[in-house]
Amino acid sequence: MTQLMLFPLSSTVLPSGKMKLRIFEPRYKRMVKTCCEHNLTFGMCLVDRSAGRSTLSQCGTEVKIIDFDVLPDGLLGITVQGVQRFTIEQIALEEDGLRLATVQPLSPWPQTELPEQESYLGKQLEQVYAQFPQLGELYPQRLYADANWVTQRWLEILPLSVQQFEQFAGHVDCSNGLNFLSQVVEDDSARVKH
Repeated sequence: MTQLMLFPLSSTVLPSGKMKLRIFEPRYKRMVKTCCEHNLTFGMCLVDRSAGRSTLSQCGTEVKIIDFDVLPDGLLGITVQGVQRFTIEQIALEEDGLRLATVQPLSPWPQTELPEQESYLGKQLEQVYAQFPQLGELYPQRLYADANWVTQRWLEILPLSVQQFEQFAGHVDCSNGLNFLSQVVEDDSARVKH
């Protein structure tokens, strides 16, 4: 069991994933300051604010800060990288509203090569990074033949409900996520053949 400060967001990051964040709320500024001063990680989880209330995912990703700077608007900008997945056992609320979670780390997904019939998922991801260079620049090394890497990067950029995120990210391997992606990401090469 580990304790992590939590940063809930409407999108999230998975192991080896990277994300740029703008930090402006005092509780999260405190979180970042504490992490930087003591070389600590924090937890990111998905939040759904629809239906008039906040629902947090029961699984998330431990992240480390790999870069930070002051943005042109004066806000603090940080870049985080996913370390490992976890499930939340318990949450305590601190005075300023920062959530402190007791988490159980999850085992890494076993290494898997992207099956030939799903290789288009890697090619389509490459096109996304070409179309949105601000995403692509986060990944100088891209593992398009690695099923875990491709699945995780897609799950980070697709709009997922908390329930979907838990179903895919909380699974023992990438199979659930890969099955989902094979249904929602179009295979352009197959469309051209018909």
